[in-house]
Amino acid sequence: MAGATLGGMTINGGPETSAISADVDWDAESATFDDEPDHGLRDAVVREAWAARLRDWLPGKACDVLDLGCGTGSLSLLAAERGHRVTGVDLSPAMVGLARAKTAGRDAAFLVGDAAAPPVGEQRFDVVLVRHVLWTLPDPGRALRRWCGLLRPGGRLVLVEGCGGR
Repeated sequence: MAGATLGGMTINGGPETSAISADVDWDAESATFDDEPDHGLRDAVVREAWAARLRDWLPGKACDVLDLGCGTGSLSLLAAERGHRVTGVDLSPAMVGLARAKTAGRDAAFLVGDAAAPPVGEQRFDVVLVRHVLWTLPDPGRALRRWCGLLRPGGRLVLVEGCGGR
């Protein structure tokens, strides 16, 4: 695909991105996923940095947050700790299991499903939170349009991406 445009942004994607993500066994990765400082947020400084970002990006009052590609639920936990109602979606049943354990006792629910087409039916959210997922998708433009369609009026799409060490 040459690139999709959404709100003035051009998102490039194509066979090379889907090939990269297809080569990753996320269930196998789940065992060590949280060992990465930016994933498990075990380091207090890193955790507080992400908590501060979420304080800036999410509304101050409790709202409904959809965390797509939630992995082991690290950002879901931070959002739930601030009183938000979180629904997390991840393709990996193992990741979802870890997310459920991590957020036990919090207002958080997790579903196994594709972040590009979340299994949430007609439910709408105040915030759609997506971190480090877009690179895994074969059609990022389509996913972005779908995610925006999941927002309530005035809702926020919080999209966090990196450049993979480039």
